[in-house]
Amino acid sequence: MNRTNVELIKERIPIEELIASYVKLEKAGKSLKARCPFHNEKSASFFVSPERGGYYCFGCNAKGDIFTFVEQFEGLDFKGALKVLAEKAGVPLVVDQKADSERDRLFQITEAAAKFFEMQYERSKEAQSYLNGRGVSPETRVAFRIGWAPEGWKNLFTYLKGKGWNEAFIEKAGLIKKAEARSQEPRAGSKLPAPSSNYYDRFRGRIIFPITDSSGRVVAFTGRILKDDGKSAKYLNSPDTPLFNKSQILFGLDKAKSEIRRVGYSILVEGQMDLILSHQVGVKNAVAASGTALTDQSQGQDGVVSNLGMVRRLSQNMIIALDSDKAGRTAAMRAVAATALSMGMSVKIADIEGGKDPADLILSDSESWKNVLKNAKHVIEFELENVLKETSDPHRLSRAIKERVFPFLARIESEMDKAYYVKIIAEKARLTEQAVWDDLRKVARSQEPGAGSSTSSKLPAPSSIVIQPHRLDLVERRMFGLLALMDAAKLPVATDFRDHIKKIAGDSYETRIQRTIPLISDLSFEAEAMYGNDTGKFDVHMKELILNFEVDLINEELVSAMGALKVAEKEGNSARVSELAKKCQDLSTRKAGLRKTG
Repeated sequence: MNRTNVELIKERIPIEELIASYVKLEKAGKSLKARCPFHNEKSASFFVSPERGGYYCFGCNAKGDIFTFVEQFEGLDFKGALKVLAEKAGVPLVVDQKADSERDRLFQITEAAAKFFEMQYERSKEAQSYLNGRGVSPETRVAFRIGWAPEGWKNLFTYLKGKGWNEAFIEKAGLIKKAEARSQEPRAGSKLPAPSSNYYDRFRGRIIFPITDSSGRVVAFTGRILKDDGKSAKYLNSPDTPLFNKSQILFGLDKAKSEIRRVGYSILVEGQMDLILSHQVGVKNAVAASGTALTDQSQGQDGVVSNLGMVRRLSQNMIIALDSDKAGRTAAMRAVAATALSMGMSVKIADIEGGKDPADLILSDSESWKNVLKNAKHVIEFELENVLKETSDPHRLSRAIKERVFPFLARIESEMDKAYYVKIIAEKARLTEQAVWDDLRKVARSQEPGAGSSTSSKLPAPSSIVIQPHRLDLVERRMFGLLALMDAAKLPVATDFRDHIKKIAGDSYETRIQRTIPLISDLSFEAEAMYGNDTGKFDVHMKELILNFEVDLINEELVSAMGALKVAEKEGNSARVSELAKKCQDLSTRKAGLRKTG
């Protein structure tokens, strides 16, 4: 990739402006701070330095520049982040295809397939008639790149082969399948002859919806059958590939992300047509689960952000728009609502009456769709109302609330929010608040890992758990970071402080200083955020840090000496006991003197 593109993008997009478009920043001296978007926290530990062009989080150690921020926030690789930022900066990208990796070539082949499907759509009156009948405008069709996979075993395969792609690579992209040796006859209900070779197109006779990553690159496809033969699946999705992981992608997120940030909530619908028509009528903060899979973790074990984790970063508020049938409602509640609540999201349910899905409602009356969203209710209230409508027997009512409402309520983190809903449940179900609390705690315990409950929730992913550093490490980090700031400011007193640290650390100084060298940029960033740029007070902070550093070293030595003293006592070595006892006393006296001085 042309290095001048990267440099030009950095020049045109100040890091504070970029990050402010994702999270709310507050002034903190010459830096800016926010609650970290990469891990859960209650107080701001995420700092942005316009001078350095970087960011750093004291909590989870996330750090980098504008490119790494977009990569981390949107779950993209470097070239995906480059595409997003180049579009923001208005910088045309020059791609060196000779340096393309396998991943780059997979993106090229999925893009070629998308163009093929678009070309076929222009030739198919049948496909055009279907989309027109569903109310999709020509402009919307182009925006979402909806295409058509014609009947025939090898249309796409032949096209891509003609473009120079080999069978193995086309298969790796999830576009073709290899026929089993025993299955060379046509599929049931098909009028097509069997494929004449081992490979055949995965998508045939289907309306094609390209699935894109957060930067808009095509990674996979969903195909909707046009002529239902009663035997083939209505929807067919790409398999997992090196580009496509169902738990990391949501259909339409690339088009919805800006609007989600702007309005402060997302709308999760089930199907592609629901999303497409919602965007068409101006409700552009909708994403769809179709063709993807939802996970109950914000990040996978590989550190890649999940699809719900991505939406949560954009906004913690979500509306789930369900089909009106009870089965659809139940499935959506179990699949999404509880999961989102576990991730700290606020979840509402938009209930559509009259047996319609969002696409049908939008087609008949787009204003009704907007009203349904306005009237969405929090999942606790929504499910409680359903339970009250469906259950009149008091004994059954109590059990239904425990089984259907409490699993959601137990996942809410805020105790104040829990108390609010406990009060509502008690009032509407004519129960005492204490009884509701008692049963809620039982359900919460049953959901803990290892409790054996089928509804148990998982703990946060290991990557989301912050381990605080040992105090000695923290003091050292800040001390050496502040020393680096003093060096940068060319303060003469820095030399005196360095000599003092050397004297205190003794033989361990070189080891400690070598340990800080690879981290010096981060340490400086931390110190800058912690102590600001008031060089007149640097010496005050440094004296305090050195004092704490010396106390920590004494504590280390004291712990070691006391351990050795116990061993000497057990061995009956009186001379050694006397020596170590005196050492412990001297160290304690020295530490007390330092504290008095401090």
